[in-house]
Amino acid sequence: MTNEEEFLKFANYHNISEFANFTIKDIITLQFLVRYSEPIVRHSLYTEVKQFLEFKEETTGYEVSELQEHGKKFFACVNEKKKNLHPPSFYNMLNNLEKKGLVKFIHNGKNKISSIHHTPYTNYLPLLLLKFLINNNVMVSDEFREEFSRKFLEKIKNKRFNKILSIWFSEYVMLPIVKLLSQYSKEQYILSKNDANTVLNGANIKNLKFPEMSPGRIFAPEQIFDAIMIPVYKKDPKFHGMTRLEILEEVSRIIRPDGLVILVAIMRILPTENLFLNDLIKLYNIALNNRIFSVEELRSDMEQGGFSNIEIFEHQGLLIGMGTKA
Repeated sequence: MTNEEEFLKFANYHNISEFANFTIKDIITLQFLVRYSEPIVRHSLYTEVKQFLEFKEETTGYEVSELQEHGKKFFACVNEKKKNLHPPSFYNMLNNLEKKGLVKFIHNGKNKISSIHHTPYTNYLPLLLLKFLINNNVMVSDEFREEFSRKFLEKIKNKRFNKILSIWFSEYVMLPIVKLLSQYSKEQYILSKNDANTVLNGANIKNLKFPEMSPGRIFAPEQIFDAIMIPVYKKDPKFHGMTRLEILEEVSRIIRPDGLVILVAIMRILPTENLFLNDLIKLYNIALNNRIFSVEELRSDMEQGGFSNIEIFEHQGLLIGMGTKA
């Protein structure tokens, strides 16, 4: 199994929250280290990281005195004098990273550390951070919600639903999307991996309800929902011990005849002739692999779930499947 395949397997079970105690210096050091195919002398890596951290760009083009209060606070924070990076603290940081399996020490004949090398896990943390940033800077942006709302209304022809259920395969429920869905339903039901009641009950959204799960089953009567949406559709959802197809079978059971089903996945970005852009595309596809589907894959899932009148379209990099209960 390749390093990339190992990471994809790991990322299906883990997220950036498990690395909350890591610092920006840790992440920068790991990113610098992973660029070297051969071991690098510790002091050489220290010099490179130190130069990067302590470089200060000359700031021009704005006057802090003209900024609003929050702007002044922000630039005061940015312009604070940073503590210099010294070898003892840097080497201690490397020791901590080595204990976590993210750095490999190479010893010489005297059992002294002569150089360091990355491990198969060195890049896991930066990739999980990238995954988090992509998800949270796109799916909850104002621009995305406005565009998605416009497209959604266009597809459902301004229809409102009595009962709409959203099923969240993600680690948490995105409040802006819940607010968006509340515009199209009299009652909105939320089914999540985690207990979303506490967060959403204080969000001032009317008529929110939270059905429960039993092993392999949603606690809801048959044919009760007018529409069911899975805003973060995943290949391997780890959702209450159920696969994505088992969830779709439950969706088919509890949705009304001709009820609307909406699955929101992500399209794979194809390589270009630009070498640098291709590296970014590769990182993107790795970070979001669990959410990336082809049109054929999404259509197959919906057909196996018992849905018809299937329409699949791309919207700003998302792959959206809409269908009705057969």
